[in-house]
Amino acid sequence: MKFIIKAALAGLMLVGAGFGPALADSHESATGETGAAVGGAAREIVIGAGAVSGVYFPAAGAICRVVTARNPGSRCFVESNANSSTNIERLAGGLLDMAVVQSDWLMHAARGTNLFHANGPDESLRAVMALHAEPLTLIARAGADIAGPADLEGKRISIGPAFTYQRVLMEALLRAYDIDTDDLALVLEITAMEQFSALCLGEIDAAAIVTAHPSPILAEAMQRCELKLVPVAGEEVDELLERRPDLASATIPGGLYTGALDDVPAFGLRAVLATTVNVDDGLVRQVTEAILDSMAEFTGQHPVLAGVGARTMISAGISLPLHPGAEAAYRARGLLTTE
Repeated sequence: MKFIIKAALAGLMLVGAGFGPALADSHESATGETGAAVGGAAREIVIGAGAVSGVYFPAAGAICRVVTARNPGSRCFVESNANSSTNIERLAGGLLDMAVVQSDWLMHAARGTNLFHANGPDESLRAVMALHAEPLTLIARAGADIAGPADLEGKRISIGPAFTYQRVLMEALLRAYDIDTDDLALVLEITAMEQFSALCLGEIDAAAIVTAHPSPILAEAMQRCELKLVPVAGEEVDELLERRPDLASATIPGGLYTGALDDVPAFGLRAVLATTVNVDDGLVRQVTEAILDSMAEFTGQHPVLAGVGARTMISAGISLPLHPGAEAAYRARGLLTTE
């Protein structure tokens, strides 16, 4: 059952919170047209997001808060939808002004691949900005002698259940390092919670999850037994990212987890604020400028937003053109300098 919540955000109204591993109403403005009025009139903005218990909903709420704080005449709503594909469909149908979606699904929709094969390429989709990272987080037993992905060869690992992001990105990582499953001592396809139990019991040497940080389940596991975060970076990862524009490098900040005091490089998905060419340039510029001019306030509203920066916003995990309104805002602040 699809669960839809449309929450008006103004002042200090509650938007919901929560975070964890990554796994249809129309709207009208006072003018009677979908979207927001322009030319100085009050604006209404509707942003699609995910479940209230996830991270996309509070991320969208943070956007609404800074937009309405800087533009008191505006009204901003967050709509909770089932997943990124639902949000993309509602964007394409003109039922949303913007939506927070996963970078890979946005690429697939724009190219007409994967679940969007029957629809064909959607050339109307545009990016506004990249938000928080959802990296593949590689975890190893402290005594497993694993300093990087190349050391997975000959080890006992979990690659995660089929059809999960963990499985897809782990397989991509192994291919990048020319490691075949036959090169591994043991391969398990178990869930995140089962992985952590197996690591703590010494039954496997390494596993991974795809999650925004900080992650409560990872924090609990690293308190339970001696685990470490494995750096995932190097030429092999760089070449993988060149082939996959929907993926981006990321940094897991030090100090979030027991025993992980230093920053750890990683790579993976991004949450992206998306829109379409049919949304007014002025509205998109207004939203983009509000965030750029209120970065400290914006990134302080939820832990996963702490790593969002002006430079990563314009490129990380973005595989399609920027909306002209967003591009104008970035150029005005010197973040984009080439034509």
